[in-house]
Parts: sequence; structure tokens; C-alpha cells
Amino acid sequence: MKLTEYLVSNPKKYIIFDLDDTLAHLNVDWSTYRKEIFGVVAAFDEQLVKETPPFYYAGLELSNRAIQKHGKFAHNAVCRFTEEYELSHYSGYIPNKELLCFVRDNSKKYSFFIWTSNARKTIQDFLSKESLTTAFKTIVTRNDVDMVKPHREGFDRMYIQDTALNEYLLVGDSVMDEGAAKNIGIDFFKVDSPI
Repeated sequence: MKLTEYLVSNPKKYIIFDLDDTLAHLNVDWSTYRKEIFGVVAAFDEQLVKETPPFYYAGLELSNRAIQKHGKFAHNAVCRFTEEYELSHYSGYIPNKELLCFVRDNSKKYSFFIWTSNARKTIQDFLSKESLTTAFKTIVTRNDVDMVKPHREGFDRMYIQDTALNEYLLVGDSVMDEGAAKNIGIDFFKVDSPI
């Protein structure tokens, strides 16, 4: 089912998009990310690393756990590492043409947001080249929050006061996106990666 079809039977006012593997596929070589982020956290909390099971999104889970336990110090270490890793392993993007057309064609009908676990500097290339810097009411990146999805902090930074949760839709590709929608109590629409 396409997003346009979904919205016919599930009308919304506010649409929140994940970025990587949703609006575009960011060409980032993630092959060593988990090992390296585990190393970053082990430098100040080896026990926490041992307690975090190795699963697909373990790096994000470990980041959240480290920040919950160690606060600003862990946040700064994790954000600095993530930004440096993404920028040094980034080689462009593949746009999701269908979703980008939807955003461009419906800017007056909906309020659009981006909520990504990527660093702000990483997504600038995509936003600039696609002329989307002003298409979104709010853009929340890894740099803007302490906790990444599925934690709801990013949503709280874009939520419009006195609006109903049933007017929001989170569009994403991952279990982290779906988990965030569930934690908030809003609907979720799963998309296929553009590659």
C-alpha cells in the first residue's frame, strides 16, 4: 500500500518521516559501527557493554542506556563519535522518489517533520541537494536529543501543543521507528527502503 492510499482511509494532519531508508537511503558503511560504538562506551563503562546483548540495533540501545546512566558526558561522547563515523563513512544517498514527490506535492495539505537518529551534518547533503531545507516544520536529529528512537524524546520536541495524537503519523522503515510510534501512541506506516 502506498502512503497516499493509507491516508485516504486514515486521514492525518502531521506526518513525521524517518530519514535513512525512508526519505532516502544514506550510503553509509555501517559495517564497523556497532563494534566501534561499543568501544566508545566501554572506555567509560565496560560493564554496561557486557550487559547489552548484540542484536541488530544494539548500538542505538547501548547509546540510550549509556546516556540514561551517565548523562551529558555519555551524550557528548556518543554524539561526537556518531557524527564523525557517519561523515567519514558517507558517500551520498539514493532518494525515495515516491516519498519526495509526496512531500513536494502536499506541503499545503500536511505539516511535515523529520525525526532521524542520524547526525545533523550527515543529512545536510540530502536536504540541500533535494531543496528540502524549508519543507519540514521541524527536523530533529541525533544532535538534538539525548535519547534516540524508540524513546519518545524526539517526538516531544516536535509535538504541537493541544493537538491530538491521532492526527500524527510516523512514516519509517525500522522496528525502532515502529517502537517509537507505539511508545508515543501514534499510528505507524512502514515503507520499503528505496534500494
